[in-house]
Amino acid sequence: MKNIYRNIAFSGLGYILPLVASLATIPLMIRFMGEDVYGLYIICISLIGFMNFIDLGVGQAIVKYVSQYEAKGERAKIKPVLDIALMMYVVLGLFIAILLIVFSSSLGGLIYNDTVKAALAAKALSITALAFLLSYINQFFMNIFRAYHRFDVPAVIQNSANIAGVVLATALLFMGYSLPVILWGYVFIQVVALVSGYVLGKKVLPKGVSLGLSFDQHIFAEMIGFSIYTFVSNFLGGMVSRLDKFIIGAILGTEAVTYYQIPHTIAQMANGIIQVLSQITFPRFSELSSLNDSVGKLMLYKRSMLMVFLASMVINVALISSGGAFLGIWISEEFATKSTLTLQIIALYFFFQSNTVVAYWALQGMGNAKVTAISSALGTVAYIIGIYFLTDRYGYNGAAMSLFLLLTPMPFFYMWVQRNIGHKFSEYLLLTGLFVVCGAFIVLVLGQVHLHIISKILIILTDGLILTGIASVSLLFFFREKVRLRFGQIINN
Repeated sequence: MKNIYRNIAFSGLGYILPLVASLATIPLMIRFMGEDVYGLYIICISLIGFMNFIDLGVGQAIVKYVSQYEAKGERAKIKPVLDIALMMYVVLGLFIAILLIVFSSSLGGLIYNDTVKAALAAKALSITALAFLLSYINQFFMNIFRAYHRFDVPAVIQNSANIAGVVLATALLFMGYSLPVILWGYVFIQVVALVSGYVLGKKVLPKGVSLGLSFDQHIFAEMIGFSIYTFVSNFLGGMVSRLDKFIIGAILGTEAVTYYQIPHTIAQMANGIIQVLSQITFPRFSELSSLNDSVGKLMLYKRSMLMVFLASMVINVALISSGGAFLGIWISEEFATKSTLTLQIIALYFFFQSNTVVAYWALQGMGNAKVTAISSALGTVAYIIGIYFLTDRYGYNGAAMSLFLLLTPMPFFYMWVQRNIGHKFSEYLLLTGLFVVCGAFIVLVLGQVHLHIISKILIILTDGLILTGIASVSLLFFFREKVRLRFGQIINN
């Protein structure tokens, strides 16, 4: 229980603090770099994050199999898992980094027509390749921590590296240094992060488990079978999150992309905390599955689902109710007029989507990566077909509506949950309906409250206070037995 609270706290802070640091420094960086160079900087940093995403599902394989073998007392199998995973990270990381360096000049030419700027881009991309390689290999150690329920350690290391990168980049800009020097600063930070991951990772590993060059063909085949399906699922998700902008731009033009993308980014960032926190259940589901603990799996699933439903309802009710006021303050009234409905549609989609993450981690933990991959593939096909027709007919709001097509395989998805965990699909529908009705009622009440408030800032603050109160009261109700027990202990003492 202590580990759970610690993991939740550090994972939550690890998600929020870098966002705050970025928002605080972006205006300064644009001012000192200029929009052109800042755009190149964003490409380089985004490239590091995107390429870290391409790990062929090895990261989740580490978490699943290490936690599984540890729970079953089969520690002899842990070393081959780690050695194979480390080899794959190093080989794949080197391959991608070398490719980026080799084609850096060509990519620089694609970004800029000017030869001087193209040379700067090529140099920046070459340095980025080294920063990526270090960050990519470090993902191996971060997943070791996660396998042993130490989500706090990668949160601290990655959080510190992200904030240090932003702060160092800003400081170097103040001192007048160029983009290549700033990127070398990122390389230095990634070196420190990798050394930290290596040193602390060795301490987390149990006695008798060390890193080396062992290879087990049977374990390798098992890992690949799981990793490939995980990669397919993750790749399709990443493709969907990038493809929509190109389709909207091709049909409606780049201005429509802006009116769609900003609401989408806001909703995605707000709901991202649910994804970050729910992955804490992944190694536990793997352990319970390996021990054939059906009661434990069902109990963990129900509790996690309840928490995710509550968090998702609160977050997305806030976006639906006061998202327009936020857009009006943050950007402009004109922008809010054009994008508020889009934000509300996307927030409603994320309410349903966020409530699938526990089921995803449960199925992954039980080794059913094939099911999640098939669901992702079916949803992606439906979405790609739908976004063309809906965008053409209803504009960028149609593109927002097409997101719901990603949920079309959910009956298939939850039938597998029912079969493997014991949570009936009808129970999921009942829970969904209950929270939808509660959320709709809260939106209506907040709408009536807004009629008596003139200031948009006060609207946002009022919604925040009311929704925080609702979440707090709900948590006290859900955990009333534990609260009563704890209160009784305090009285007795």
